[in-house]
Amino acid sequence: MKMKSIAVSALSYLCVTLASVSATAPAFAAEAPLAMNAELHAQLPEKIRQSKVINLVTDAHYPPCESFAEDNKTMVGFEPDLWDAMGQVLGVKVKPVSIDFAGLIPGVKSGRYDVAVECISDSLEREKQVTFVNYAYATNEVYTLATNTRVKADPLTLCGLNAGVQTGTDFEHAINEIYTPNCVKQGKPAVKTVTLPSADAVLLALYAGRVDFVLNDAAAAGEIKKKAPRPIRTVQMPLMPKYYLGMVVAHENDALSQALLKALNVLHENDTYDKIMARWELSDVRLAKPGINLMKTNPI
Repeated sequence: MKMKSIAVSALSYLCVTLASVSATAPAFAAEAPLAMNAELHAQLPEKIRQSKVINLVTDAHYPPCESFAEDNKTMVGFEPDLWDAMGQVLGVKVKPVSIDFAGLIPGVKSGRYDVAVECISDSLEREKQVTFVNYAYATNEVYTLATNTRVKADPLTLCGLNAGVQTGTDFEHAINEIYTPNCVKQGKPAVKTVTLPSADAVLLALYAGRVDFVLNDAAAAGEIKKKAPRPIRTVQMPLMPKYYLGMVVAHENDALSQALLKALNVLHENDTYDKIMARWELSDVRLAKPGINLMKTNPI
């Protein structure tokens, strides 16, 4: 969720449609490159070994996960740092492109991209479609304008309000399957959802007062507050789900899933993972041991 500001990016969204944009992650440019692990390189799928490229897809509008730098080409964030370090261990170049979030999983399933990374939350439903290589946790918070005093820590204060949600995200799930049923159960009006195509559009709707609140990653709060054109506040809310985050790989591409998992283990062993999480002030959501499809094998 950096470094073209969220505010500027949201306003630009009204004028410019960003198609697939190639970018190069600058992760750890000032540090010594990590050594390639020849054994792990040999375990990569033949296509990747020959091209020495992993084609990665993301939606680069989620600081501190990933976003565009001021040049509007370079991706920055903890995930670019992570995938760059993994690429060094695997001896390949990770080539990212940015598209709309809704196209990430379909793009991997179709074989157009090798892997999708964008703070994608793992779920049993998604595990039916793709494989998750898990590397962190995620928790969410309610974001609202600082002037909005109606939203409090009580989930019932959301009842009857307008919530901005991005299509295809677990934020939509949280509203429709957790918060609205809670309202209805208590005899309160349902939360009204305003579904929008992008994270920028959701935030723009909040800033413009077209929605009362939005859900977003708790880890993004600092960056969004710094860049917001109007003061906002965040509210920790009971009932908010906790997720594993994972890199998405096609079911049939097990060799790549296993190689990515082993590369993550190397980053844990040499402390690179902890350094990346600390650099982005995300130590609270670090995952002690990466895994595959942890929602199934080790549910939260």
